[in-house]
This record gives sequence, C-alpha cells and structure tokens, in this order.
Amino acid sequence: MVAAGLERVSADYKGESKEKLFNELRIFLASGADPPPAYAELAVRLGIAASTLRSDVTRLRARYREALRAEVRRTVDTEAQVDEELHELLRVLTRG
Repeated sequence: MVAAGLERVSADYKGESKEKLFNELRIFLASGADPPPAYAELAVRLGIAASTLRSDVTRLRARYREALRAEVRRTVDTEAQVDEELHELLRVLTRG
C-alpha cells in the first residue's frame, strides 16, 4: 500500500511536469537512515524560497496521505476501517 500510494503521487507529479520536484521532496515522506536536508539548503539547490519549499512539502504530504487513504479504501468496507488500517500502518512503520 505504501509503495502504491507513493507511486500514485509520483505519477501525479510527473503528469504535472513536476517530476524533479517530487524526486527532491520524496525524502520528506519517509524516514530513512539519513535525515532530510534542511529546508534552507534544499531551497537554494532548487532555486526557490524556503517558504515555498515548506508549502511544497506540506502539499506533498497531504497528497500522499490522500493516496494512502485511497489505497486502503480499496481494501476495506467503511471509512472507520480506513482509519483503523491507517492507524495500524503508522504504528508498524514508526515502530523502528
């Protein structure tokens, strides 16, 4: 589900000709071994204002949440079950 949600968002960005932006920002969707770059550093690299970058990351995270909800929704019957499944997914992913 996580991979499918990520792929859905990636396809959306690609369709909007924002594939480079997605590739730079996707690090903010999942924690990895390395911490994400500082907004100021990445903003300079992308040639945009740090405030614009913060907005871009916020929008990306919202789109990803919706993509995950859509993926989970395909597997359950009710919205309550969607919430339960997402809660469990978050618990598993953050358990480390």
